Amino acid sequence: MVQRARRKENSSKRLKRRLTPAVLAGATLAILVLLLEYFRIDLLYGIGTSAIIFTSFASSIFIMFITPNSRAAKAGKFVKSYLLAAIVGYIGGFATIILPLFVVAGIVIFVLIVLMILTYSEHPPAAAIAFAFVLSHIGLAGIAIIIIGIAIVLALRFFLEKSIFEFERKIEKIEKDL
Repeated sequence: MVQRARRKENSSKRLKRRLTPAVLAGATLAILVLLLEYFRIDLLYGIGTSAIIFTSFASSIFIMFITPNSRAAKAGKFVKSYLLAAIVGYIGGFATIILPLFVVAGIVIFVLIVLMILTYSEHPPAAAIAFAFVLSHIGLAGIAIIIIGIAIVLALRFFLEKSIFEFERKIEKIEKDL
């Protein structure tokens, strides 16, 4: 009975600690969706393009905000992986002129993974960005949008890091000292 009450209390505390990051994660994705709609990505590159970008960023936002101590949540990995994905995907988009889509998709993802490993920037959701660039032949404007998206995610993550996570660390230290 006591163990059950403790578990309930722990899950309640855990939810409270994750509520603000979850709200910021939702706000971040909303801002990115607004950005993609503002630049009318689907009209420029085809219906569904923004959906692929949304899903990739949504996965990254979850990792960056809800599991901030995971290896994939490091800002450097996030930035490098998305930039690599946009560039590799952009270049790969040209290959669809001479090769079938399934071949190009496989090559692009292979090259991206190798580059991520070599640059220590393994952030899995970025692979969807590379595929979006290939699938929709996204141009240089797409790279600029990815850079703006990266900046938005990092800015809100920085705010979260300096306010909420730091506050949580102090509370945990106080609780430990008691």
